[in-house]
Amino acid sequence: MKTTEIRTWITSAMLAAGMIASAAASAERVGEIKYARGAVTVQQADGSGARLIGQGDNLNQGEVVKTGSKSFAILRLEDDTRMTLRPGTSFAVEEYTAQRNSKASALLRLFRGGMRTITGFISKMNPGGYKIKTATATIGIRGTEFDARLCAQDCAEENQKLDKRIAAEAKRTVAKAVFIRGDVKANNFLDKERSLVRLSPIFEGDTIITGDDSYTILIFRDKSRVSLQEDTQFRVDELRYQNDADKTGVSGLFSLLRGGLRTITGLIGKVSPDKYRMRTTVATLGIRGTGYDMLCTGPCAADGAPAKTPMPNGDGLYTHVWDGEVMLGDQVVGLNQAAFVQNKAEPARILQSVPSFFIDNPLPKPNTIEIDESTLFEARKGDAAPEGLYVSVKEGEVIIKSDTTDELVKITKGQAAFASIGGQLLQQLPSVPAFQQYDAYPSPDNLTPKGLEVGGALGDIENKDMVCEIQ
Repeated sequence: MKTTEIRTWITSAMLAAGMIASAAASAERVGEIKYARGAVTVQQADGSGARLIGQGDNLNQGEVVKTGSKSFAILRLEDDTRMTLRPGTSFAVEEYTAQRNSKASALLRLFRGGMRTITGFISKMNPGGYKIKTATATIGIRGTEFDARLCAQDCAEENQKLDKRIAAEAKRTVAKAVFIRGDVKANNFLDKERSLVRLSPIFEGDTIITGDDSYTILIFRDKSRVSLQEDTQFRVDELRYQNDADKTGVSGLFSLLRGGLRTITGLIGKVSPDKYRMRTTVATLGIRGTGYDMLCTGPCAADGAPAKTPMPNGDGLYTHVWDGEVMLGDQVVGLNQAAFVQNKAEPARILQSVPSFFIDNPLPKPNTIEIDESTLFEARKGDAAPEGLYVSVKEGEVIIKSDTTDELVKITKGQAAFASIGGQLLQQLPSVPAFQQYDAYPSPDNLTPKGLEVGGALGDIENKDMVCEIQ
């Protein structure tokens, strides 16, 4: 190549690069790359101007973000929508108006792959104006947290790899949250918090925490049940019980740290009642195979929190027995009796009548819920995960509509649904798929992920017969 030709080529290349840079600079900014790992690129919709991106780089309207087969990215849009793009994902923000009024709108496109999303203020200001289009579905967002994934064979392969982990977790599980209302979380002994949904496992060392207007019902391996009312903290210190045939070495030790519960004891209370204890800071309760209520406030609560409304005898520990009898310290509390302990220095005493907050308690007794316990603690296996669209919801409501059949499926917090390619099959799933429940890729509110093994490209899926609406 002659010198003049080389100069001409260099000049042309520089001009092309300048045009690309100028186009990127003039494009409307819609967000930012908060974290990128591996090969993450952006390019124009026509495939031009491809470049690697990293943390702090702008995301502009119309640009397509692509993650490699062993890469992922966390994005934050101007309305504070946050999303994690999994490996093998292609995504773009096609239209975007981040205004704090009814004109706010966004049209996003997921070409392939999967995403974990926490929506921002656009979905609240204009619920009908926030959409994600995919090859198989249009997702209308109503302010929620959800995962969406287009699966080829990779999801089934991930489920198979998860079998050992699920089996190990099932062995460690001492209880299941069979009913959830509102905001319920669990903290383990390492102070790692997780949100609970229906059928979430409970392990030794977990502290269950219920929020305002929230409650949960737990079923334990020994068939004991506990209802936890709002603003309650309850810890599972120890539960030794594997199956009905093994009656040796059983024990149950629990701590009511604050708030209230209703419980009916199970097989431990029948075969070894002396091995069952419910502790508080002011007294320990033993049982004789029974059903009882407890309320722990003020001096009884680990954090000293008083009751929201004045108590008839002041704050402390209240107990009411509705089946059998309990021992509160040295005091026997019999059927239909109530007792009170004010602090550590004072003994328990029987109350003349059962307080109205026990009689009128809206929290359901745990034995009123019907559920098949025969397979409750078995390790789940054999999730087939056929190709199609999977959506699971952590907050909010999802409505999936098939354009092929016009069939609708509605799912809410802790539920999942599947839409097959072509839309002929649309159904709610019995549980969140394992590949979503145990997704190794971080939630988009985790902007400093560490120690993550990445991998797994996703094959192409093309279909336009589903409509998925998230409320």
